[in-house]
Amino acid sequence: MKKKIFSLGFIALLIALPFAVKAATSFDGMQSGNVIKLTEDVTLSKTHEINEGESLTIDLNGHTLTGPTDGYLIDNKGTVKIIDTGSNKGKISCPSNTSSCLRNLGTMEIDGITVESAFAAVKNDGTGSEDQKGEHYGNLTVKNSTIISTRVGNSQTVGYTGAIQNWGFAEISNTTILAEKEYGVFVRSDNFVSSNTIIKDSNINAAYAIYNEKLGAVTTTQNVTVSNTEITGKISKLSGVDYTFSGDITIHTNHNFINHVILNASEEGTNVIIDVDCTSTLVIPDNVTVTIAEGKSLTVGSGGVKIGNGKLVLDGELKNANVYVEATNSYWTNLRYAINSVPLDSKDINVKLLADTNEISSISISRKEINIDLNGHTINSTKGISIANNSDITINDTSKDQTGKVNTTITNSGKLTIKGGTYQTIPTTNAGATTTVEGGTFPKEILDQVTVNENQTVTTNEDGTVTIAYKKADYDKVEEAIDKANKLNKNDYKNFSLVEDAINKVDWNKNITEQKEVDKYAEDILKAIDSLELKDKEDIKDEATNPKTSDSIILVAVIGGIAVIVAVTAFIVLKKKA
Repeated sequence: MKKKIFSLGFIALLIALPFAVKAATSFDGMQSGNVIKLTEDVTLSKTHEINEGESLTIDLNGHTLTGPTDGYLIDNKGTVKIIDTGSNKGKISCPSNTSSCLRNLGTMEIDGITVESAFAAVKNDGTGSEDQKGEHYGNLTVKNSTIISTRVGNSQTVGYTGAIQNWGFAEISNTTILAEKEYGVFVRSDNFVSSNTIIKDSNINAAYAIYNEKLGAVTTTQNVTVSNTEITGKISKLSGVDYTFSGDITIHTNHNFINHVILNASEEGTNVIIDVDCTSTLVIPDNVTVTIAEGKSLTVGSGGVKIGNGKLVLDGELKNANVYVEATNSYWTNLRYAINSVPLDSKDINVKLLADTNEISSISISRKEINIDLNGHTINSTKGISIANNSDITINDTSKDQTGKVNTTITNSGKLTIKGGTYQTIPTTNAGATTTVEGGTFPKEILDQVTVNENQTVTTNEDGTVTIAYKKADYDKVEEAIDKANKLNKNDYKNFSLVEDAINKVDWNKNITEQKEVDKYAEDILKAIDSLELKDKEDIKDEATNPKTSDSIILVAVIGGIAVIVAVTAFIVLKKKA
């Protein structure tokens, strides 16, 4: 009995003691032909080398493959494929912070695995000396995988790292690249080795999503092609590096690389989606779309947002877009930036205020022909507006309630025409300059400086200011034409929409100087009426005998209602007789 008790106690003691189960340190017993299939976790004690001419497949089979503390885990000069067929996915782990995890100087395919390293996770290498030129050139394919660099700190103090380094040819697809404090994809080249990097259908989240380095490269190239990829982090751009972006490029970082790299290198048809609150200067290339994601905002920077022949889609919000320049399809924070963006010797440029502007610098206009529309908003400035003698400037206010204001001084040495707006001070007209007032509200002293003609009216306001305006145009002919159209039955004609379109084009705010345009409205309506074509009698008959579905429903409902009333009445009569 005592022996039995002792045995049970000994077993209990063994169970209670901690056991350190060590992973295998080699692939012994796991290789069959040119396939290594892990049967347990493996921590290699030294680098596993694959030589030229050798071909090998490594199947993690749901286990973890850990690298040695020194050197690489895999150093490949042959052909290697790394996969994971296990139901519970394993990974490759390289805890050493002084060496790359997987090095490739041959052909390497990574498919459906996770690689995590404290230094560089995957290094697609190339030999870098004259005598070895072209001897080894890494050819790397990464797909359906997750590549992680966990290194924290300035990588340049210990040599360049990152999740993926590429000195050769690398194609990355359907892959997540994570390097919070590091480079995501580090593209490199020197005098002897060019690099070509293709990234598609992937997600890069790194301090630098894509980073370039060229070591004395004068004859070699770097090509980076990115499509349908999400990017978090900065992107560098060295001279001689060729980027191409296409498809849907989603960016999650507020940084000017959006403009300087991605947009400048976007192919026609590319849609750059900004999924972050962003302050930036943007220049959208022709036939490229920038979409501000729902719930996000783009705040216009001092360099403006220049759309040109591109496209801006606002699922979110455009902020600080205070001034719009029609000719360049661009938005600016203030009037000064907008006017400065217009080339010298420009003709008939329309600039419209979209919000009040606060000008912190003087606005000097030279050798330009610009129409400024206050659009109901205010120019605030203590610096003033000066118009050079070779400029032709028109200021108007097209807002319905004429609420536009100019709260600053205007010094005119050129040609100034004022058609609307309220002015804090009377513009100063220098010798040789001309100021023409066709409309607007001014201090009453303006009447001493301008001539009011018979087509204009002057109204004195309660605050002592005066409003000068042209008389309203005569719309009698337009009203007569519309009255003639209203007497017609639109359903009798095939093309009555022509008349409706002509009526809808009428601008009812024209003044007497625009009478010809108003008369043209009347002419266009009458021409549309004259061009009307009657429908065929059969069509009219069909419409009468085959009313629209809604009309039929109403008719059925009415008939049904009458039938119910008749039935109820008959029932009551019969009941009384009974």
